[in-house]
This record gives sequence, structure tokens and C-alpha cells, in this order.
Amino acid sequence: MTERFLGEMVFPGDAWVVPVARRSVAAILLGAGHRDADNARLIVSELVANAIQHTASGRGGGLVAVDVVGFGTDVARIEVTDDGARTIPCPRVSDDLDSRGRGLRLVEQISTTWGMRRLGSGHLTVWAEFATVMCEATGNALTREIGA
Repeated sequence: MTERFLGEMVFPGDAWVVPVARRSVAAILLGAGHRDADNARLIVSELVANAIQHTASGRGGGLVAVDVVGFGTDVARIEVTDDGARTIPCPRVSDDLDSRGRGLRLVEQISTTWGMRRLGSGHLTVWAEFATVMCEATGNALTREIGA
């Protein structure tokens, strides 16, 4: 499938942008012909919240960039670029009583693939690819078996 750039948004590193990014990404995907944006909503929420909470993006004047890429109308990729941190994102194991710390594990579960790349400026991009089509038999978004 051919990669197609669908949009880019740059937000201040404030918590109020998480729902705005979620709605914006969903609107972009649905407008481009993707049939389901539920996975996108969850992924962008987790990645933007992480960027704001754990990187320099969440400090005064920090920014978070969100790029949306489509592959046909069945698969998409979200890329979230932050202002950098001393650590890299890593899914962690949370126990039942933890109220936080599950975001990257959720991203890992619902994406077909995900990863990160450091940019020369110290910024970090975390990305995830995922299905944007529903499985007719279950009504759930396809996750691991794209093209199977």
C-alpha cells in the first residue's frame, strides 16, 4: 500500500490538547475515507498525554506535533513528536492497583506495530500503525491480522 500524508497538527504541551488531538485525528481519518477511528482515538490520547507528562513538551513553551499517515483506507499511522527527554518510552507492567502506567501497553496491544525514533534535534517521535476497519463478525477493530 502507498503511504499518504493526511495531516499534521502542532499543539502546546498542555493537558487540554489531548481531547483536541483525539477529535482532530479522528476527523482527519474519517474525512480521508477510513471507516473506524476508535484505535486512533486511544493511540493519540496515550501518546500525546505521555509526551506532555514525560518530556520537555510539558514544560512552559513546549510543543507536541501529531502527524497522520494513511495506507489505503484500512491502515493508518500516528506519529507524535515531543521536545525530548532523558529517557525513552517503554511499556511497563502495572499491577491492579496502579491508576497509571498502562498507556504504552495499550498502544502495544491495539497497534499492528509501533516504535520510536530519535531526531537529530533531541526530539523523539513515537509512532503506531493500526487498523481503521471493523471486523464484520465481531464488530471490533482488526488489530494483529491485517491483510491475512
